[in-house]
Amino acid sequence: MPEFRLARPEDAEALLRLNAAFNGVKNVSAEDVRRSLTASPEIVVVAETGRDAVAFCCAQVHHSFCYAAPVAEVTEMYVAEPHRRRGLASGMLAFLETHLRSVYGADELHLLTGAENLAAQSAYKKAGFRMKNEAYMTKELPRKR
Repeated sequence: MPEFRLARPEDAEALLRLNAAFNGVKNVSAEDVRRSLTASPEIVVVAETGRDAVAFCCAQVHHSFCYAAPVAEVTEMYVAEPHRRRGLASGMLAFLETHLRSVYGADELHLLTGAENLAAQSAYKKAGFRMKNEAYMTKELPRKR
């Protein structure tokens, strides 16, 4: 039975491997991950089967005077290939929702996913998310010299 919990610094090696498989990122160290888990406001949930994390879900909470309650956003989610279609994504999202509501008072959870990523969209719909017609725009900022 999988366990869903907040990530801990000792999960750094597993998270590093999972992120390399997910995002192809190779220039982040286990120490960078440990530091982020202890100092960053990012919320990281892991699904653990056995002794290692096999999936992760990241979220941010945004506070604005424009809204009565904080707004939360899922920023990343990945389940290792051999562990897919076993309810890990739904389990992490349910854990995250409870955590965001009870700790931060958030009453909405947002996310963006690729228009072509039908598997992710299916998982999110099963977890109760609805599709909205929104544009996602990005801009690369100039590097410091």
